[in-house]
Amino acid sequence: MKKVIVLISTYNGENFIREQMDSILMQQDVEIEIHVSDDNSRDNTVNIIKSEYSDKISNLNINKIGTGAAAKNFLQQLMRLSESDTFDYVALSDQDDIWNPRKMIAAVEALEKSNSKMYASNLTIWNNSDNSTQLFKKDFPQKKYDYLFEGGSAGCTYVLTRDIVLELQQIIKNIDYSEWPNFSHDWLLYFLVRNLNEKVFIDGNPYINYRIHDQNVHGHMNTLSVKMIKERTKLFFNGWYHHHALHYKKLLQSNSLEYKILDNFTKSYFSRMGVLLKYNFQLMRDNKKFLMFFFFTMINFKTPKDV
Repeated sequence: MKKVIVLISTYNGENFIREQMDSILMQQDVEIEIHVSDDNSRDNTVNIIKSEYSDKISNLNINKIGTGAAAKNFLQQLMRLSESDTFDYVALSDQDDIWNPRKMIAAVEALEKSNSKMYASNLTIWNNSDNSTQLFKKDFPQKKYDYLFEGGSAGCTYVLTRDIVLELQQIIKNIDYSEWPNFSHDWLLYFLVRNLNEKVFIDGNPYINYRIHDQNVHGHMNTLSVKMIKERTKLFFNGWYHHHALHYKKLLQSNSLEYKILDNFTKSYFSRMGVLLKYNFQLMRDNKKFLMFFFFTMINFKTPKDV
């Protein structure tokens, strides 16, 4: 069986960690090794893991000083892996979801069959308040430049091959994301893999119940609701895309077309609109999402402050 290291980032997850841990331990037809990194929880999360799962996890790291974001915690976990560790794949896991028993084997089979380096998938959005569910669709056809303006899916669906993890480590160690507004590991990992001209497989099948609850940091951003629209609009006008473009530029060759796209996107209103008019539907997988992106860009005459 293939061996998968599952990286779990935890913070004050006492209400949900048992269900998530149990669902990971029930994965079929793969060997699972669990690494947990706790971001200085103030509740009983660590005590639950130590008392109930100490014999089932391989590594428990407790950040004495919290990173302040799951994204940073995940990247630190990736960087702690070494060539001496034995594994075939690495998967990322939130603390509050529930996995289908075949989530990992489905990812492994898809990666091997498609010869891809990274796996992502659709999700089932699960509202914990009323137990309702809906499909969160991410498997729209990939576009030539979509990785410049969006992630592959939620990071908790990501599975990476061993060789791409070791390659990404050499890049990530030189990235300063400490002052990156709204830093997203979901977006960064998809960007890095695609920028290396490697294939990403996005599965149309959902193998994860993505729990939405009051303690979610970003969970409600993935629902169809008035709250989601307000939050996404706020992020847009606060420069979400602008700041990501500025940081991505640092990781690109200055003579590449991708660099020129992002450079023009961050210069001025007219150059920004020029990018969207020229490359349009090649910038995002979901055409409806692009049209919304185009509309907000068109009515936003202000260029956010650079970082």
